[in-house]
Amino acid sequence: MPMPKSRFESLALLVLFAGASTLLFFVFAPFFALLSLAAVFAILLHRPYERLTLALGGWKNFVAVLMVAVTLIFFIVPLFFLGAQIFREAQNLYANMNGGGAQYLHVIQQAIQDPIQKVFPGFVFDINVYVGNVLAFISNNLGLLAYQTLTIIFETSLMLLAFFFFLRDGQDLLVSFVEASPLGKETTREVLNKMYQTIESVIKGTVVNALIRWFCIWIAFSLFNIPNAILWSSIGGIVGAIPGLGTPFAFIPAIAYLYLQGDTISAVGLALFGIAVIILIDDILTSYFFGKGLAVSPLFVLFSILGGVVFFGPLGFILGPLVLSIFLSVVHVYSLTERSAGI
Repeated sequence: MPMPKSRFESLALLVLFAGASTLLFFVFAPFFALLSLAAVFAILLHRPYERLTLALGGWKNFVAVLMVAVTLIFFIVPLFFLGAQIFREAQNLYANMNGGGAQYLHVIQQAIQDPIQKVFPGFVFDINVYVGNVLAFISNNLGLLAYQTLTIIFETSLMLLAFFFFLRDGQDLLVSFVEASPLGKETTREVLNKMYQTIESVIKGTVVNALIRWFCIWIAFSLFNIPNAILWSSIGGIVGAIPGLGTPFAFIPAIAYLYLQGDTISAVGLALFGIAVIILIDDILTSYFFGKGLAVSPLFVLFSILGGVVFFGPLGFILGPLVLSIFLSVVHVYSLTERSAGI
């Protein structure tokens, strides 16, 4: 029996849509990280963009270019040089370890190993193995900044171009998406609004907190003459985001190093500095940022960061929480829809 024309046309359209979507995925897949990063910047700077556009009488192109320039000058360029410096310090530290240098690592190793061996005599903590793994990861990923400069510049230019259009045309794109969405206008708007709030809170709660944490730790390590301050403060900024460890474990090895070196005053000073940073970052800023979106367990944020870094590389520090934010938003709206349907 022949299939009715309307059903045949619907099936053909569905197959055509699936095929076109698959092809589109492969076309955009190489630029997924860049487009996602541009979308994150657009979300974080959307409110300043709207306010400045309104204040200047609707000069969207000018304000969008201004936002792109500010992002480039005050975030991307400093991050580029920071990555290059971390790479150089990692390379120097690795060379010193192989040459028998980096004595402060042995001091930290003894500070950790000796107390534990009093309880568990067979315990051995080889800090060179763990530090070597971290340095290898840093060298493999940040080495791109030193050896693929042209590629990095090209990809950054594409990201900034996408960021410009997301800022300028973002509202129109969202309106078109709402109109075409099969979920219905109200559900789609609810998903997008909740996604916006969650992405903003999670990204700020992870990325912005990590940057502030890194800056504070770097200032502290530089003031108290901790070797390779930029490298260790960067690692400390990431370690500080781990639930159960947090910012204290970014300071404890450095405090132990100063104390075992006999510089008790500096050790106490660094400890006080660390307490101030813990209060600012872990108690105040984290609660402030995460309180604006969905309630997110720090454990899920941790695994989104780790999984993002494994899957996407260094950009996974941003893209991992971004994927988590989208998932939580969809689940939240779905649960609301189901409850409304059950009433």
